[in-house]
Amino acid sequence: MNYSLIIPFYNEEKNIDNLLDKILLNLNNLKKNNRNFQLILVDDGSNDMTFEKLKSKNFKGISTVLIKHKDNYSQSSAILTGISNSKYDNIITLDGDGQNDPNDIEKILNVYEKGSDMTIGWRKNRKDNFFTKTLPSYLANSIVRVFTNSNIHDQGCALKVFKKDKIDDYTDWGDFHRLLAARFSNNNYKVNEVVVSHHKRLNGKSNYGFSRIIYVLLDLLYIKLFKNYKSKSIYLFGTFSFLSFILSFLVFLLMIYLKYAYGTSFILTPLPILSVFFFMSGLIFLFIGFISQLIINQSRHNTKQENAISEKIEIS
Repeated sequence: MNYSLIIPFYNEEKNIDNLLDKILLNLNNLKKNNRNFQLILVDDGSNDMTFEKLKSKNFKGISTVLIKHKDNYSQSSAILTGISNSKYDNIITLDGDGQNDPNDIEKILNVYEKGSDMTIGWRKNRKDNFFTKTLPSYLANSIVRVFTNSNIHDQGCALKVFKKDKIDDYTDWGDFHRLLAARFSNNNYKVNEVVVSHHKRLNGKSNYGFSRIIYVLLDLLYIKLFKNYKSKSIYLFGTFSFLSFILSFLVFLLMIYLKYAYGTSFILTPLPILSVFFFMSGLIFLFIGFISQLIINQSRHNTKQENAISEKIEIS
């Protein structure tokens, strides 16, 4: 089988040498088993020397495409750019931070080739900070399992392989990489998972935390209502909506407290009106987000990912 391996980078200049040396070693070993590989490295608008480091590498006979984004769009945008520039029908992804283990590529390919639409890694023993990354990930994955057909333990694992033709024009919503396995499952595609290794981040810093839980909730709600979405409009209005609902609830609790602690009648304060105002604002923000998302979907249907690229180098 033939595979295009896509790796997004953002300010990872210190992790490139170690990661790519391991990847190239693994790919050249895997080529001996009637497999062909294309390597696609996407710099998502780094402001360090990431792209210069990529251009200086010797790729040891592996067909490689180097791509530089004009700006920092998102990890999902970088992956989508990679997919748009891939020549093979099977896509492998992993992170550019060095926390995924390239030695696990063979493990997931062996399972994938037995017959599935996607095989994703499960970082069963994560090497991240518990409160800022592991706990939010655990909560988000639990929520996803409740509200979708997916039983995958680790939706956020970047190490995965999947069939390119299962990605349709409406898959590149927001941070689509985060719930890609859940979307596959919701579309009744076969998804398997494999326990993989996980390493501590040696250089740089992660940009993820508890905010991912809010985004996951919005993604799930949108999946249930529309099942196709594109950019981050839903996240912007959804965040305002979430805050409005929280304020409405807090005002309601204050009403109850004043009523039963001091005997203050509801009609003697503006709190009931304020609570209703925040609740209705939350609904309005939520539906504005949905409507604007659908408009964006339609207007961007034919947008080419190449518009985001500032430089592209192909190495045979």
